[in-house]
Amino acid sequence: MKRVLLLFWAIFLLTGYMAYSQPLDELLKDYRFEERIKGPIHKRSKLLEVKVDEHNNYLAMTFAATSYRYIHLYIYRLYTWKTVQELRIKAKRIELYNSTFDVDGKYFYANTDVYKNEFIKIDLKSGDITNVPCQEVPGNGCRPLEVRQYETTKFTVGENYVIFQDDKFANYVRIFVRKELYKVQNEEEDIPDFLKEDSDDDEQKAPTINTNFHTVWLQPKDLTDLKEYGYLKVQKFDLLINNELAKTFEFDKHSTTTIVIPESALDTIEQQGEWKLNELRIAVKK
Repeated sequence: MKRVLLLFWAIFLLTGYMAYSQPLDELLKDYRFEERIKGPIHKRSKLLEVKVDEHNNYLAMTFAATSYRYIHLYIYRLYTWKTVQELRIKAKRIELYNSTFDVDGKYFYANTDVYKNEFIKIDLKSGDITNVPCQEVPGNGCRPLEVRQYETTKFTVGENYVIFQDDKFANYVRIFVRKELYKVQNEEEDIPDFLKEDSDDDEQKAPTINTNFHTVWLQPKDLTDLKEYGYLKVQKFDLLINNELAKTFEFDKHSTTTIVIPESALDTIEQQGEWKLNELRIAVKK
């Protein structure tokens, strides 16, 4: 009977995987490759689980270690993909789906037991690790735990990025970005110097009056959150700060769902109360 149940469970998982992988293949037609992250290098190395920070700051991933008594935890900054911590932790497991980042982005609370509320607190700046009671974990760390299947494919807010395990190398992670946000590599180098626009000269020109602005209104608190987290959901738009992607961003009031602005736009909004790009206007309500 036990063998029958195990066989049934294996068939269920395989069927679920096949049903899920096909939609991902179809979905990737709307995305472009952006980054690849390599996990630890050893024979047993493979990606175990992926977690996207609910506060839109970090990406966390676990990888198998050479010994079952350890596990690798890799944490990166969302959108820049810069390394925050790459740790080898003495723990048999880390359940990322039951783990959480604090709202200030200073600590990560990792659940180290599938059935118990046992947590370690990781200082994201120093990498220091301490055991903490569940009462210290943000978001009710003492709640009854749910056992879930590990997920190796995750989306960021607005499904602007998809993060998933490489189909050839088990310890590699691939990151794709929506084509509308993709920055063409070496784009500026392909443009002759005499055709490049001088942004400083443009700023000195008299402004063109445009009565067809689509205005996205922000509350003062929205501007604070946008400055701190680099992301904001406002009206029907996902508002994202990214200097590189902002260089190629174009706004269409009929089709755009994600607005990308440079960091300098925040200063303009704070000083002048608004920022404009072609037919787009982002302004703060007073």
